[in-house]
Amino acid sequence: MNGKLIEMIQIILLLLILISVNGKLIKKCRLIAKRTLVVTVHFLSKLVPKSRNLVVFGGENGNGFRGNTKYLFLEMAKNSNLRCVWISRSNRVVTELNKQGYQAYKHHSLKGIYFQLRAKLVIHSHSINDDFSKSFLGGAISYNTWHGVGLKKVWGANKKTFSYKILHNPSFLKRFFGTFVVKTNQAKTNYIVSTSEAVSSYYPETFLVPKKNVLQLGQVRNDVFFKDTEEDLAIPEWIRNEKIIMYMPTHRNFGKLETDINLVFDFQKLNELCERTGYKFLVKRHMYSSGQVPSIYKNIIDISDETYDPQLLLKYTDVLVTDYSSCYTDYLLLDRPVLFYSYDLSLYLQKSNEMYFNYFDVTPGPKVNEFSEFIAELERSMEEPSLYAEDRKRVLDIFYSKENQGEVLQKQVDYIYEEILGVPSTNIKVDQNVSKTLNI
Repeated sequence: MNGKLIEMIQIILLLLILISVNGKLIKKCRLIAKRTLVVTVHFLSKLVPKSRNLVVFGGENGNGFRGNTKYLFLEMAKNSNLRCVWISRSNRVVTELNKQGYQAYKHHSLKGIYFQLRAKLVIHSHSINDDFSKSFLGGAISYNTWHGVGLKKVWGANKKTFSYKILHNPSFLKRFFGTFVVKTNQAKTNYIVSTSEAVSSYYPETFLVPKKNVLQLGQVRNDVFFKDTEEDLAIPEWIRNEKIIMYMPTHRNFGKLETDINLVFDFQKLNELCERTGYKFLVKRHMYSSGQVPSIYKNIIDISDETYDPQLLLKYTDVLVTDYSSCYTDYLLLDRPVLFYSYDLSLYLQKSNEMYFNYFDVTPGPKVNEFSEFIAELERSMEEPSLYAEDRKRVLDIFYSKENQGEVLQKQVDYIYEEILGVPSTNIKVDQNVSKTLNI
């Protein structure tokens, strides 16, 4: 046998042995292969002809039907010039929407893939990786409504993300090849919806879009604050009628830094305060929270497992308790007391998330880190809700420009029709008797 051939066979066998005994190498090879496939399909998807009147919607990491994109979908589905399709990762969402007469498909189903490949426009609330199957959307226009206006640095601005590490890698080769992977989280053309000049200033770095593609059009999901509809009935009557304190915390590094909630609150003392003042203390925990809320106190109720729309919960909240969650910036539109229970601020900033703003500059309300302070400030907020009102208005104007402090649905729909799709906004379909209270 040829000596060079024998040497080559030996090298191949040696490589196979090394791969077989090195788990990390196998994992890395698989990751490279997967990313290569995604990049290739994403590129090829650009070659598929797009249907001018086909709009694909998604949101809530592909698992729910609520928020900004829900309202855009319900409104735009009335337009007979368009074909509106909801794509989801959830069988439950797809089934319920189909029952209501809408078109909805799983993200990996044949029809779901077909509509993603053919859509001219995709409207979503997270990244296309979270809300759809990103590989099929390389040639589309992405209209990202986002899902809040917060303090935390995310995506291209967050030093812990893959995107940030690749784009700032000192190695030219790693930046060059890694950029192809980063771009699979984007479509051909990308828009991001903002709420104010201040927010728009950091969105190009965050979402990797040109400044001209940052659209100051508000958050459609907040329209529920300014009108009453049948949708409000999805919130139980007792919540709508009681005096409510709502606790809505954010996550700590996806649960890795969570403190058991029983170590954060003295629920007995909290229950006594609620008993004396006539309030109910509702807990809407983040999915990564740890610990069980005691069920023995009648004035403290954990609603974390319920599917209530968070914006409607905020609408019926009298005092909001949070920490670093973006929910408070929306709540400012209602001009009610906010209490910031930031018991782990130093650790959070060091280990979890950097912020766009100085925390103390944009949190209009008492900031406490001990339970004794918390209980005193909570009672004060109940008794004097007008405290911090001027500061709340100042911060509201930072996060929401004047024109975005009211209803914005029609403004966004008109922009999409006129500036992105170029289709008429007339020829509205007859009501299909679809319930607008649907919250999946």
